[in-house]
Amino acid sequence: MSTKTILNRIAKVAVAALLGGFLTVVSAPLANAAAGDIKMYAGTDSKGVCAVSDANGYVTTGSGVTLTSTLSNPLTVQVVPGGVVSFSNIDSYFTATSGPQTTVNTTLTLHSSYGLWASGIERANSLTITANSAGTTTITTYDATAPFSAVNTVGNTTPTGKIVIKVVAACAASTFSTTYSGVQVDDEYLASPSFTGGDLLTFGAGDRGYINIVAKNSYNAVVPATTAWAVSATNGALVKIGTGATIDDTTTTDGTNSFASTTAAGTNISVRVAPANEALGGTTTVTVQMDGATVATKTLTFLPEAASIEVVKVSNGSNNGSGAFLYQLKSASGVVVPGSVSAVSTSLTPRISAVSSIKSGTVLPAVISTGTNSQTINGVKAGLWFLGDADGTTTYGAATYTCQAGSGTGTGTVTLKHTSAINATVITKDVTLSCSGGTSTYSVSTDKASYKVGEIATITIEAKDSTGVAVSDFTTVGANQSVTAGGGTLVKASADGDYFTSGKRTYQVQLTAAGSFNAVVNLPASIVTKSATAAYTVTDGAVSNAEVLAAIVKLIASINKQIKALQKQLKR
Repeated sequence: MSTKTILNRIAKVAVAALLGGFLTVVSAPLANAAAGDIKMYAGTDSKGVCAVSDANGYVTTGSGVTLTSTLSNPLTVQVVPGGVVSFSNIDSYFTATSGPQTTVNTTLTLHSSYGLWASGIERANSLTITANSAGTTTITTYDATAPFSAVNTVGNTTPTGKIVIKVVAACAASTFSTTYSGVQVDDEYLASPSFTGGDLLTFGAGDRGYINIVAKNSYNAVVPATTAWAVSATNGALVKIGTGATIDDTTTTDGTNSFASTTAAGTNISVRVAPANEALGGTTTVTVQMDGATVATKTLTFLPEAASIEVVKVSNGSNNGSGAFLYQLKSASGVVVPGSVSAVSTSLTPRISAVSSIKSGTVLPAVISTGTNSQTINGVKAGLWFLGDADGTTTYGAATYTCQAGSGTGTGTVTLKHTSAINATVITKDVTLSCSGGTSTYSVSTDKASYKVGEIATITIEAKDSTGVAVSDFTTVGANQSVTAGGGTLVKASADGDYFTSGKRTYQVQLTAAGSFNAVVNLPASIVTKSATAAYTVTDGAVSNAEVLAAIVKLIASINKQIKALQKQLKR
């Protein structure tokens, strides 16, 4: 080593001793470390560290965790005065330090085996940093991809990352952070609750509510195992608190009163809530506290058990196919409650051989099925044919029934049942279900015999099966059909997938011309009827000579009547 180099280094150390600084940084080389890796060690190596966050947002005070830093997202360490931060495995990086009151990189212990590339830049595999007083110090890292061959020769000095050391008077209190924590209410245990995931706050009879919590402090670290938890509920609701290991969606026991407490870390805290009276239900407000501070307040509603079944709508089934119906459950006071129904097996008939649920009744709108959001029955999507909603979303329960092959057109009465989840009480409801065939005959009619230009006419096709009853609700007008109307244009053209409802299908016509016309319907797939028509007239609204003459005659007659009445009055 040259005399000049030795003198330079002595000078730098002397300056550092005079100026003092926030940190004392000691670096020492370690061989065979992975390029770019930075590890922080706790315990005997690091002490007084509040938290560490890196470019990925990961925060830890643990030992041997690989961290990363960039210029835009520096590795940030919070430490109290007297604290020590130890890094290792930073081979292939050059480090320098700077602070607001001193050039901290002059305090580096430099190693002749590595040498300097530029003033204050050295190759170091480990750093031990001692915090002296409150303030901020930045350690800048450089990529050591360029070779070095001589002392004080500038190599690759482009910064690649930063390590920001913030010396604070004291670590922030381990309070609940809404930024990093998660709270979510559901009808089951959730291992990863979220503030933004949405709460399920209404529950059916027999259900339980779960308030799921992951509690972290402002450093994004889970609160420690010494954390005290307390939960209370109003209106006599029963609560039970624990972690995911003791309270999850398989838990079958409720709490014994409206208050519960435990001591646990903030990982997967869960509160199980049960109503005071399952059959009657009710509302409760649950408050969760962490170390005496309220971290969650949720109001849960438990619905009463069902007392009746109401069939809302039945779609006529197809012979040798299926039908469907919508239903809802109600409490004794008429409140709609969730739940499913099935058929009493002994009530099934030779015509109606099975009933299958495709969606339970719900409090909030839900789709009939997952995936395509529709249940296909006899080739028809449920959301289209009896909900009037293309995505099949409804609060009603939905079920299909099977029209037994060979049974033909007719009806059958089936008894539906719902079993209480609370006490296994069964409620029933009789429903008449029907089956019929496809189109055999049909007729066409209009809503009026006469229209004016500009009006909209409604054309109705009424189809019947071979027995003379309305066709199945799963029957369409069919392929190669045509619906035309003279004097105007169909608002929406007919199509193969147009279904009959209660045996009828309607179309609208915008009338644009005056005259006598026909609505003509051809359904080639029908067995008997091949074509049907309905006659109507359209006027342009102008007054004809005959109408004028008739009005004059009527006016004269009215005048003569009034003259005679006046003469009669004068003779008195």
